[in-house]
Amino acid sequence: MDNKGQLMGVPIKLVMALVIGTMTMGILMQFVGTAERTVLRDMKVTFSASSNRLTVKVYDAQSGDNLGGATVVVKYPGGMKAQTLGQNSSQYTFTIPMNGASVLVATVQVTKNGYIPWEGQAAIGG
Repeated sequence: MDNKGQLMGVPIKLVMALVIGTMTMGILMQFVGTAERTVLRDMKVTFSASSNRLTVKVYDAQSGDNLGGATVVVKYPGGMKAQTLGQNSSQYTFTIPMNGASVLVATVQVTKNGYIPWEGQAAIGG
């Protein structure tokens, strides 16, 4: 029998097709992984500060709908407070202890499953 065009008894065309198919599957799996990551949505967070109170409002950035169920964490010098919003609520007001300071800077972090985490800072007092 003629062994020309064979690699260890397997036709070279078959070997090449399997190699190309494997490489293509690897590339397609990377695209699928990227597509899964882009499913995350963005949120819009606004806050207002007056005296020692900080009101945080959370919305879906695309639709503008209330984003109930989000967790809001406020970190300030000397402590932190956290609150998970109710399903029908989009805002929460934190009372921040000033401890004699006239102004302090608080870090606001908002997270919700399926959304890109958000972080910002607010000056409280003044």
